[in-house]
Amino acid sequence: MEQNQKELLWSAMHRLKKSQAWPPRLSGVSRGEFFMLHQVARLERKKDGKAPGGKISDLSAATEMSKPAVSQMLNSLEDKGLVERIMTKSDRRVVYVRLTEKGRERLDATARQMNELLDRVVKELGPEDTEELTRLFIKLYQIMEKMKTETAETSD
Repeated sequence: MEQNQKELLWSAMHRLKKSQAWPPRLSGVSRGEFFMLHQVARLERKKDGKAPGGKISDLSAATEMSKPAVSQMLNSLEDKGLVERIMTKSDRRVVYVRLTEKGRERLDATARQMNELLDRVVKELGPEDTEELTRLFIKLYQIMEKMKTETAETSD
């Protein structure tokens, strides 16, 4: 790769990160909180009433976050009244998490806001560029994950 291409790529990545314009703060929750609320709701749907919510270990796997990081995020969401933790009588070691009514309302409002933003991006980019950008984001993620794995293997 030419030095100029490297500089342009670095500059574009830096400007995107620095702008922090995407996605913006949505309906009173941070981007990370929105993502966590979305994952809690997804796990609730997946359990289909067979469990009182999602397990912290499942949230950790779904979000690719450590269990302590998930617990810290859940503490914040719990303080805001958006989620609740539940222990069952049958197994008090397992903690489940589910959305409160307030959490469900916040998630719905935030999801509507996110969809409006994505609709605008797709409209301005057009379908072909949107598809290409998505493909390139996925490819960049795969490259970064491969590099992370290779770095971890060499440091062991």
